[in-house]
Amino acid sequence: MNTKVVSITRQVGVAGDEVASLAAERLGFRMVDYQVIQRAAEEAGVSPETVSEAEHTPSLVTRILESLARNPSMPVAAWADPLPLATSPLFTSTDYRTFVEDVSRDLAAQGNCLIVGHASAVILRDRLDTLRVFIAGSTGFRARRIMAGMGVDEKTALKTIERTDAERVDYFHRFYDTKFMSPSTYDLCLNTDHLNPQQAAELIVHAASLR
Repeated sequence: MNTKVVSITRQVGVAGDEVASLAAERLGFRMVDYQVIQRAAEEAGVSPETVSEAEHTPSLVTRILESLARNPSMPVAAWADPLPLATSPLFTSTDYRTFVEDVSRDLAAQGNCLIVGHASAVILRDRLDTLRVFIAGSTGFRARRIMAGMGVDEKTALKTIERTDAERVDYFHRFYDTKFMSPSTYDLCLNTDHLNPQQAAELIVHAASLR
């Protein structure tokens, strides 16, 4: 298998994190998402402010990679609140976003890694050893998952879908001039309306084996 990295981009309410966790386990890859990087950054004493003030970003990248190496992948909860991009340092701080991009590239260079989110599909698009996956779903199925997972009503679930989709479309367009939901951005697109997480993960593993 020539696939050394899997990048997973997902809409909210598609069981994307669970699919990613299962795929990583079956591939024997380490799973890293934005929350894992953020926790490692905090442990390494890195913040959006320290990144913007630093003159030697590579040293910060080294520190965060060392922190990641000390900590295994975090277990995925049954449900995780969607990252609010509009208020996240990843969206609001150019230096911090660049820093996370550098960490993503270095993780990919190490190989045997599954990276979830933060535009890794675009950041790593020139790597021939990277399988870029998009996990999507229809509004109705997504709303029902959000209602069950977060314990909210349908109106709140639909607002969450509308907000997160709009933020991701804007993020991909503003910073990478790429369409978030365009099939051409990815190598494999999955709809989990009628696929359970195990089935979706199996398709990713199979696609990775074909590379």
